[in-house]
Amino acid sequence: MEKKIVFGNWEVVTILINVICTKIFLNYPRMATEQGGTAGWIFTIYVSLLAFLGFYIIQRLYKPMEGKDLIDIGEHVGGGTIRILVGVTVMFFLIYVTTVYLRTFSENMKLVALTNSPLSFVELFFLVCMVAGAYFGLEAIARLHAIAVPAIAIGFLIILVGVSNYVDFSQLLPIMGEGAYKIFGDGAMKVSIFAELLLLFLMAPYIRTNKNFKVSGFWALGFSSFFLFISALIFITVLPVPLALERTIPIFHLARLINYGRFFQRIESVFIIIWAAASLLFVTVNFYFILHTFKKTFKLEYYKPLILPFAILIMTISFLPDNLVDAVKLEVNYFRNWAWTVTFGMTIILLLIARARKKKHGKA
Repeated sequence: MEKKIVFGNWEVVTILINVICTKIFLNYPRMATEQGGTAGWIFTIYVSLLAFLGFYIIQRLYKPMEGKDLIDIGEHVGGGTIRILVGVTVMFFLIYVTTVYLRTFSENMKLVALTNSPLSFVELFFLVCMVAGAYFGLEAIARLHAIAVPAIAIGFLIILVGVSNYVDFSQLLPIMGEGAYKIFGDGAMKVSIFAELLLLFLMAPYIRTNKNFKVSGFWALGFSSFFLFISALIFITVLPVPLALERTIPIFHLARLINYGRFFQRIESVFIIIWAAASLLFVTVNFYFILHTFKKTFKLEYYKPLILPFAILIMTISFLPDNLVDAVKLEVNYFRNWAWTVTFGMTIILLLIARARKKKHGKA
């Protein structure tokens, strides 16, 4: 049945926008400020250009592999051994990001909205949605993204427009912030901000053609880059850098500033709704692809018997960090520095080998 699932570019683009941009609601504006200071917006443009360059190379190499995902390409390159190696790498990637984000989402939700609820209860709320999404399947998840993500984007833009009267462009000085090396040298590894683009390489069989693959990727990167850029720019121009670095949930603090008379106050409640929706969609689609990758890697017939065991596993792993600070460190200090090696590095290497093998067999 999975092979019969086909959906359009819009569904793919909305999935990718959400998985890339959900970090805006957690810590991206602050991370951009830490990396570039007053030049956090320049840093965002720089890593976006690197992501575009990486994807341009990948989509050019992908042409002979039309309709194949990373696991299919791994099998094409080296049979079952490479298929398993690639599949396990992708699973580790997805489990890592899902568990870290599940813990971070839950901790922050408890901090701002559910202060009296135990952390396990908050995580259980996310877990139920993950299980339900996996049960209904990828097509339902994709259609839900197509409907929900535009509403989330509109809500996000409303918050940014709402704080426009606080914007002070003089706070963008000095123009190079923390310095060129910090932005363009150390900052290069932060192209991992776009690491969730990996999901596109797993959705290739569902969009069929290379044209759809290319169009979906570039549109998703374009929209995501815009949202990341505008979030960093507004955050820096509204809050001075020293104050910005103290904010743990950047967009929430921006939303709290909105006050337009008696009827437009406490807009942070809108933030909580769109943040919760984006977070639920994020963990749900990642959880589905964990199951899908395991099933395809080990050539299982069904994935649904895996839903509950993997849900319990992910919830258990998410409790390993001692606190929110440790969970954030796992994401910012490790994942955001090295995730590019899987999304861009491993993918480009696989495609280069696959093309070399194809040419060799063609000559033979």
